[in-house]
Amino acid sequence: MSSDLPDTSTPPERPARSPKRYALVMKLVRRTHMYLGLLLFPWLLVFGISGMLFNHPNLGEDVKVRELSSEQLRSLTGLEPVQAGEIAREVVARLNAQNNGQGGAYQLDPGFESSFSGFTVLLAPGEGENHIFIVDLKDGTATLSTRNTGASKPQETAPFAGATVSLPNHSMAAIESKVAQLLPKLDVQAKTPLRASPRGAPEVRFRMTDAQQRAWNVTYNLGSGRLDGRPTEATPEISANELLTKLHKTHHYPLDVGFTWVWALFADITGLMIVFWAVSGLFMWWQMKPTRVIGVGAISLAVGLGLFFIGGTIAELHFGNVQKRTGPGDGQPPPAQAKPAAAAARPVGAVPAPEVMTRSESDDH
Repeated sequence: MSSDLPDTSTPPERPARSPKRYALVMKLVRRTHMYLGLLLFPWLLVFGISGMLFNHPNLGEDVKVRELSSEQLRSLTGLEPVQAGEIAREVVARLNAQNNGQGGAYQLDPGFESSFSGFTVLLAPGEGENHIFIVDLKDGTATLSTRNTGASKPQETAPFAGATVSLPNHSMAAIESKVAQLLPKLDVQAKTPLRASPRGAPEVRFRMTDAQQRAWNVTYNLGSGRLDGRPTEATPEISANELLTKLHKTHHYPLDVGFTWVWALFADITGLMIVFWAVSGLFMWWQMKPTRVIGVGAISLAVGLGLFFIGGTIAELHFGNVQKRTGPGDGQPPPAQAKPAAAAARPVGAVPAPEVMTRSESDDH
């Protein structure tokens, strides 16, 4: 018999999100956020400090800086301040004169402000020091920096340093010759045969002893055939600034697993960690309900500022005819190959002339 009473049975509830599982996930995020930071503490310090040193290459270095006012520079050299717009007008005028009226006359865009980009740098080597002269063309001022390149104690030169040894079967020229027809055989179209990258050739590193049983760390360049090295027990004298920037610029995985390979691995992990920090920080912030409104405002401000300044920087970097990077060498002509050992200017054992620059010129300014 059917009942006229209403059905009071409770409908089955949907399974709610497990609070235990959510708490476990957030606990895992917080622990990973913290312990990865502790694990990568040395790398974070190195990349953080060395990144700032690129903007301050003279910090911690033995550098004497002398400022020259526009009046001093004018009286000593005759250099006058010049505006970028003035140079631009002269360039357009000369360009129109060269065209002789063909193709229409060019006109300077009055709505765009001409400006200088880059540094006006002049270099002069000295005895145990290098001089870097940077001119501000717009203001007519200048800075003369003198960087000490001499070591605090005399550095012993390897008796074989600078000598060349010709190994025709193992040189970069021999490798070029053997792979000259590789691309056509692989049905790959190229304007030239494969050439050695101008950015540097591989080195063979080995250790040898002399007649006095003294050990030497030796490098042999397969591109130039040039030898160099130092006593094994000697420690190169480089500043903390240069050491940190060298570590920062060390990249790519070597073919053999070693200290540099592991360094590249931890550099990748550090980069991923920074991304994880940013994302996990958002999750940790969202858990704190009292700070959500303020956090939304802070994130909105950060995103807005980031888009504004990143976009402006990219626009400045892409102002000229920027070419897509094509890889090592970027289509540049290969370096000149070394002459055979018999034609070398200096035999093995002669002392080489000192190097003019001990650091890359880009690091000096």
